[in-house]
Amino acid sequence: MVKNIVHMRKRGLGVRLAPVALAVAFWPASGVAQEDSPLKIGVINIDAIASRSPAGQQLREETLAFQQEVAAELQIRQEAAREIERRVAEASDTISVEVRRALEREYQDALTAFQRFRQDKQEEAAALDAEGRARIQEELGPVIEAVQAELGYDLVLDARSAIVVIYSERMDITQLVLDRLETIGPANP
Repeated sequence: MVKNIVHMRKRGLGVRLAPVALAVAFWPASGVAQEDSPLKIGVINIDAIASRSPAGQQLREETLAFQQEVAAELQIRQEAAREIERRVAEASDTISVEVRRALEREYQDALTAFQRFRQDKQEEAAALDAEGRARIQEELGPVIEAVQAELGYDLVLDARSAIVVIYSERMDITQLVLDRLETIGPANP
């Protein structure tokens, strides 16, 4: 059975190479039955593959369109807030205290709306990115698995980040560790 681990740098998910290297280094000493063939490791640049995939290109286009739309709206909102600020500054000596307070409140409301809009759009951008990455994963996962199976790789690493992308059950020593923990029993206080 093939395990998939998808690396999302922003979220910090993944398995670092050092533990894998230790597992590979101590594999023969583990006592686990293994196939006669040596382990076969493949290396890919997942970022390059993802950016060239149809889903990656679609995400790039969607992100660019979204950023342009948001930038235009932010500029409009910022200019509206500056216009209110300008009116307050120009009329400060000629208007009543109540009118000045109303303009200042209007300005603060415009700034608050601007900040809320920007925060909402940042959240939308994160959701758009997450959806796009999920599409990329759905698109690339079967392809990487097919190459892994076709070429017989036990382990596929991302060349740029040393993250495990695919590994075979042959590499998984979880059960061995669990079995050994059971034989040790609970720790003595």
